[in-house]
Amino acid sequence: MTNILMNRTRSQILRFLIRNGPSTCGEIGTGLQASSSAIGRHLAQLHSAGFVVRVTDGRFEACPEQVRAQLEALAAVFAGDVVATGSLMPSD
Repeated sequence: MTNILMNRTRSQILRFLIRNGPSTCGEIGTGLQASSSAIGRHLAQLHSAGFVVRVTDGRFEACPEQVRAQLEALAAVFAGDVVATGSLMPSD
């Protein structure tokens, strides 16, 4: 699931929603200088992963607690690799 967050556009969408609150595809697209259709595709992926919810009138809202939980889980994986191997490279 964390690979969803690794996409630059999806990360920008989440930051936009956290900063600006509930927004439509068009509002996000204007803010990020991207097409509404591209934003819609990314929002669909973010929604299915639980990172955004649809609120009213076609607006989407970020779920910061879900984003935070995924980032903490990812950080824990890297911290475990550093402790176990002494480097950021995964062990074989």
